[in-house]
Amino acid sequence: MERLRRTMLFVPGGNEKMLRKGLNLDVDSVIIDLEDSVAIEKKAFAREAVTESLIALDFGGKEKVVRINSLSTEYGRSDMEVVVKGKPDTLLLPKVDRADDIPRYDKILAEIEKRENLSPNRIGLMALIETPLGVINIDAIALASPRMNGLLFGAADYTRETRGKISKDRLELYYPMIRLLLAARVARITAIDTPYFDVKDSEGLQRHAQQAKDMGYDGKAVIHPSQVEVVNRIFTPTEADIQYARRVVEAFEKAKTEGKGASQLDGQLIENVHVAMAQHILEIAERAGLKR
Repeated sequence: MERLRRTMLFVPGGNEKMLRKGLNLDVDSVIIDLEDSVAIEKKAFAREAVTESLIALDFGGKEKVVRINSLSTEYGRSDMEVVVKGKPDTLLLPKVDRADDIPRYDKILAEIEKRENLSPNRIGLMALIETPLGVINIDAIALASPRMNGLLFGAADYTRETRGKISKDRLELYYPMIRLLLAARVARITAIDTPYFDVKDSEGLQRHAQQAKDMGYDGKAVIHPSQVEVVNRIFTPTEADIQYARRVVEAFEKAKTEGKGASQLDGQLIENVHVAMAQHILEIAERAGLKR
């Protein structure tokens, strides 16, 4: 079963105060960052501090994700060697451009898991897609390893490379967003929308989050505590959604017991596709603790 990833919060690696604050927020995943938010001279300190936090702190069921540095840098291998000792759930891989990138991480993880007496494939991989080349190769990336459990869109770096800009309606990002979503669905992994960087613009955040939700995304990355409530609200089924989903399933089950292939609810035809959508809503609600 896919993880619940409505809201994935980035926190800087090595900043225990911000990490503790994040653990008190209603987020599904905490992404501890060892890449962009950590200065070069603090890389070694940050990876050790992050590992200690993974071991010592109570994450309360939140997914423990660490964004490591790329293996194309001098820091990536060391990040993996150290943080795996803290047993993170997932490693977030930055700037994944090709499917060939993934087996390198996979092989190193397998070696470390064996050495640390961890079960094989215990630690998952999530690819951060933030370049045009990554978008072009996204289908193969999503299917590159059994460890792959998600794709996260990085719109800022992507837009820098395309020499464009991020507009209010994001029409210029529809193509990469749809490509990422389709690749995730084929691979049966989660699709996560890019962070919204204007932390004071809750209206813009809501607009982009709703857009991603309507496309079919599973959640959105956030970079500030003030963004959590908006994103959670949009990606969490409402009570009305839950009640209607229950009615759809019940109507369909009743039709089956009566020997009918389809049924009607409120004047609308109910078929297998509607039941599958309703069951997905109920699964999200149950994992979010809302199904009563």
